[in-house]
Amino acid sequence: MFPGIQRSIPRYIPKSKPSLGINRIRILEKERTIVQLSRQNIQSGLEEFHRNGLVILENAVGHGAIDHVRQRMLEDFRKHRNSPNVHWNQGKCSRNISQTPPLLSEYLHEEIWANRLAVNIMEHIIGPKPQLSFATSNIVLPRTEDRQAVHSDYYCNHLNFPVFLEVCIYLHDVDSRNGGTEFWLGTHDGYSKKDHSSPTTGWIKRDIFTPRAAISPPIQPDIPKGSLCIRDLRCWHAGRENPTDVPRIILGFIYSPRWFGSHMRMRFPSEARKCLETWEHIDCLNTAEFVEGKFDYLEFNQDINLTQTPSDLDAPYVPKHGSGNVTPEDYWTPSTNDDCSSFNQEVVEK
Repeated sequence: MFPGIQRSIPRYIPKSKPSLGINRIRILEKERTIVQLSRQNIQSGLEEFHRNGLVILENAVGHGAIDHVRQRMLEDFRKHRNSPNVHWNQGKCSRNISQTPPLLSEYLHEEIWANRLAVNIMEHIIGPKPQLSFATSNIVLPRTEDRQAVHSDYYCNHLNFPVFLEVCIYLHDVDSRNGGTEFWLGTHDGYSKKDHSSPTTGWIKRDIFTPRAAISPPIQPDIPKGSLCIRDLRCWHAGRENPTDVPRIILGFIYSPRWFGSHMRMRFPSEARKCLETWEHIDCLNTAEFVEGKFDYLEFNQDINLTQTPSDLDAPYVPKHGSGNVTPEDYWTPSTNDDCSSFNQEVVEK
């Protein structure tokens, strides 16, 4: 680069409808037994991730661990939902909350918190021993008729390659009938912070997502219990309505490369240290703080800081999803001529 010349990176906007669709990868029992993906499935997973901004692995987590954590999550939900410390995503009207997963040692199942099959793919995207620095859940309350705005979870200015990945664990079957997530495939590439409607949220401008929908409308895939999804945090998505009588719960674990130096910290009771020390395939001890004595994890609100800045006070991109209400201007509605159900859902088993 010559002095005084600033390189600009042109935005890639397809001129015709891209060939985007989901190819699910179903984990074979042999892979689950040896906790190692086949070379073919690693390649398929990487192709899927880089094309769409996410990849779904079915049969990745045992139902025993799933049921154990889900039961505690439901108990915690009933106890915590009326607490003044509940974290609302995009305001109370969205009826969508984040709740800390149970941090007691008996609930720290490795296949949920540090899934080796997910790491098989992540280490080829963000490097070896990815760093876990944030753990949360996304819960759509029962009988919810409202939805979230189209948004990205990467609130700050971000690099033009994957840095933060979220591993979502599905504790039960999720689909369009109970609040399945709306995904905008391929939006991890070619878009940036300037496409957000304000500097303190990840909401996407209507004049940005409308032309995107014309060439690649969002999808709301069915994802079975025991699946996991690895998603580039830049990828647009939105929580949807849940008219059922049961809360829709998805766990979320955020990873980044160790070189990035994430300043986010997770807090655990001191007795959990021995468990975390066994997770040698990920880096979590450098982002963990251990608390002696009584510790109510439900009242601990973890700070989100996706910058390389040490303190949120120094970072201008702290999300403020608790303010403002979502209106039809914040999301896309298909016309009668649009067909959002026509997408590829092949299962890749190699």
